[in-house]
Amino acid sequence: MAKILGTNIDGIRPERRLTRRLVAAASMLGMVSLGVLSPVGAVQAAQPGSPVYAPVSTSSVFNSVFKAPAAAAQAVNISGFAFSPASLTVPVGTTVTWTNHDPVTHTVTSTGSGPLKGTVNAGATYSYTFTTAGTYAYVCTIHPGMAGTVTVK
Repeated sequence: MAKILGTNIDGIRPERRLTRRLVAAASMLGMVSLGVLSPVGAVQAAQPGSPVYAPVSTSSVFNSVFKAPAAAAQAVNISGFAFSPASLTVPVGTTVTWTNHDPVTHTVTSTGSGPLKGTVNAGATYSYTFTTAGTYAYVCTIHPGMAGTVTVK
């Protein structure tokens, strides 16, 4: 058997042997820190009365850790016979809540055939989750001078 230049007697390059050992050591260290292996490398046996944990798939752990954040809730205040802010831009999936701080009843009603149809008594709230992109204009049908817009992107 001919010796390949840069290899040991067993035909393995020293740097590959070092890489393999480093990978093995890092894997063992990870398993020890996770409690999969005891420090001496043996699988740990469950102690009587200790909780039993079901195995978890790595994809479910990954998805729960790196899941995209849910769209934040946004607030519109009704005060002084006005919507504030009168114009709001939110991502799809956002819930907007209108809170009536006036002593009288207002509505949050879409102009045209939009989805907003809420009566908001004094001190009450109305919420709607926007699931489709678009521009949603709304008014208070009791006080038509009150108007607002939600733009969903």
